[in-house]
Formats: sequence, structure tokens, C-alpha cells
Amino acid sequence: MKILLENGIEDYKNNLYEFDGMISFENGKLLDIDSKVSFIVPGFIDQHIHGAGDIDTMDNNLDSLYELSNFITSEGTTTFFPTTMTYDVDVIKEVLEKIDYCRNNYKTGAKIAGANLEGPFISKDYIGAQNPQYVLEPDINVLENLNCNGVIKLLTYAPENDQDFTFTKYCKENGIIASVGHSGDTCTHVTNAMKYGLANVTHLHNACSAHHHRTPGVVTAAFMNRDLKSELICDGIHIHPDVVKTTYNIKGAENIILVTDAMRAKGVKDGEYDLGGQVVVKKGNEARLLNGALAGSVLLMNNAVKNFHEFSECSLEEAFNSASKVVANLHKLDRVGIIKKGYYCDVVALDSKFNVVQTFVNGTEVYKRR
Repeated sequence: MKILLENGIEDYKNNLYEFDGMISFENGKLLDIDSKVSFIVPGFIDQHIHGAGDIDTMDNNLDSLYELSNFITSEGTTTFFPTTMTYDVDVIKEVLEKIDYCRNNYKTGAKIAGANLEGPFISKDYIGAQNPQYVLEPDINVLENLNCNGVIKLLTYAPENDQDFTFTKYCKENGIIASVGHSGDTCTHVTNAMKYGLANVTHLHNACSAHHHRTPGVVTAAFMNRDLKSELICDGIHIHPDVVKTTYNIKGAENIILVTDAMRAKGVKDGEYDLGGQVVVKKGNEARLLNGALAGSVLLMNNAVKNFHEFSECSLEEAFNSASKVVANLHKLDRVGIIKKGYYCDVVALDSKFNVVQTFVNGTEVYKRR
């Protein structure tokens, strides 16, 4: 058994309920897992997830959010950012109010760190699976109205519609990480936006201007600015494995954030489902709109880690960190993302094939493989 500590992966050699004073549970016995456990690592943090188990953030339902919190512990996620869609702003506000309630009234399952606002301030030219009917220009007044109690922690927008960076600056000043996505912006403008607070790229390579030798876009900006954090959907569908490896070689794992961008069809049978009022067809490992456009994913977080490790040939430590420590550092989350004395006991136990065996949140078992 190996355990990922703050300073790397070490072999777990002692039959103790404590490892060098760094892991201890008041309510759960870590070694009461089973003999097949190969890794004990920090709980995964998914900063971009719309839904799973036929549940969606946009259901606008408290019970659904709590159900989603429980569902994703089976893939090792212990903290997440419920993600909205481009939709009517009045509905989005109601959804955000419910997210805010759940993050402040934890029951069980994964913890909500805040909301991820994907749209409506995006580009119709790079719409992806968003609904163009509800797209808006960046508007501080609209954002201020939506951001109840500071619940919005991450926001996807098209910075080309914020030429003077006023919107970008407002995000930074109000604790919102500005993320370029669904955008056709230029490399130069994205780079300049970083000076005013832009710090993340939403699902890099998808729904954004590409790397081109004469007209460099968002992807080029991510490559050129190595420290610009960038999300990757490592399901083998959204991004070719060779592109994952290329991105890793350029940016390094310390600047890559693994996300699922999953929608409600994750973990359920094939068929038709809803995403932001649009019909999505799930078939196997793919979810697409009726026009064929990819509509989020059905990716499990543990598989995202496994695929990143295999596609990029990065180390195990790097793969696990891109699903935990890197995200925690970006959001300055308190006492999560690593295993260390004094930190919350948010950990996941995995077998050698990256299947989740057991998940703990705050030292309490929230999932165990049956």
C-alpha cells in the first residue's frame, strides 16, 4: 500500500491506524478497508461538474444537490463546485442560492466549496453545449446580483467581450476566479487579461480558439503562459491522448487541473437526458446533443486520474495532485488537497486499477465499495 503525503508517495508499512502522526480518524478506521487497497490519496476536488446519477445542478432542488454530493463519493470526490449552465439569470440565481445553502449546511458526502458559473457571459461562436438563447455580454450588475453571499468561486467567460478588463478586475476583487472558456479570444488578449486576474482555462482544447501558427488563440495562451491553470477532460473523447501528453509536456502537471465536466447521464444507463433545457443522448462513454456536439462527459474522477497518468506518462504523484492539491491551491481551500497533520481527513483508498474502495470526508466514511 502506498500513501500520498505532502512531500510525495511513500510505502505504507505499518499496521497502524496512524501513519507517522499524519492520518488519524476519530470516526473511521482507515485500515478497515480491504486487502486490495493500493493507494491512499487526498480526496479528489472536482471544480467543474454539472451532475451525475440523473441529477443536475440546474434541477434547482436542494435534495438533488445533497444526492449529487453523495453520488460522487463513489469516484473519490470529496469536494466539488456544482456547475451551472447558460440559462435564464433568474433561474441561475435560484440555483446559486441553493448551492449556497448546501455549502453552509453540510449533511454528508462530498463538500461544496462554492459554485462554478459556466456562462452566461460566453461567446455564441464557441457555444459548445450551452444554450445561445441566454448568452449575455459580461455585466457586473448581473454578476453582482447572482453572487449571493459570495457563492461564486469560479466563472467561465469570453474575455474578448471585456476589452478594458473591467469585468475581469471585478472578479478578482470579489474572490471569483476568472476562467477563459467558450471563447474565441486571441493569445495576446488572454495574456493581458491575466494581469487583471484571469487565472484558469475552462476545459482546455474544447470550445475555444485553437493553437494556430498565424492566429494564436486561447490554447496558445495556455501553452505560452505555463502557469495559467488549465482544465483537462481526460476521457479519451474530449481530447486525444497525444494532445493530453503534449499539454503535459508543455505545462507540467502542476498547472493542469483534472475535471469531469460530467452531466446527469454519468453513472446511469444509455438514453436521452436533459442538459440546460437541451436533449442529450448518452451512448457508452459519450454524451452528445442531437446535433452531435459533445455535451459534457460521463467521466468518473478516478478514471480521469487513471487516464491522465496513462495518456501523459506523468508520475502517480503528479496525477493525484492534479485532482487535488493543484485545485486546492488555486482556490486557497482550507486544509484539503494533501494528507498532512492538522488537515481535514478527506482521503480516498484505491486499488491498483484506480477503482475506489473507500472514501472519507472529515475522517468519516462516506463511501465503501460493496
